[in-house]
Amino acid sequence: MSGIKYFSGFEVIRAAKEVEKNGHRFYSTMAERASDPMLKELFAWLAQDEVEHLRRLNQLEVKYQDGSFSDCEEEFLPYLSQFSDAKIFPDAARLEAVLKMADADLQALDMAIEAEEKFAEYFQRASTLALSADGKEAFDWLAGEEERHAKLLKERRTKYAGA
Repeated sequence: MSGIKYFSGFEVIRAAKEVEKNGHRFYSTMAERASDPMLKELFAWLAQDEVEHLRRLNQLEVKYQDGSFSDCEEEFLPYLSQFSDAKIFPDAARLEAVLKMADADLQALDMAIEAEEKFAEYFQRASTLALSADGKEAFDWLAGEEERHAKLLKERRTKYAGA
């Protein structure tokens, strides 16, 4: 985590785009496969919101392109690659296994909440470590978006579990 304080807003945006792509894949799959109509709708909305985040990140990327790379690109690339794997949102095999469970919808909700909370926490911590104003701004925005998703998912989980 220490290296991220030197990353520019541009680099933060590049990493965040990977997060949003994985979130879109996860939520799109769940929108198609969830059995509960309320959850299908929620997951479809979240998938679309991830597309909106990507659109916003593409706009921010242009804003931050000046001085876009830090001097430690060799450190940043492994950092970036962690977001393209399944450390936060489940990979296809894990998702398929969950979808075969009797309580697949509930398990998917729990996975989504966990993922959104992990990223919100990560981006909050990253914001406090960022040395550049643009990096801090990008991290703060990302943390807020992930917190908003986690809150919505928790509310739906409470309703779903109580039904």
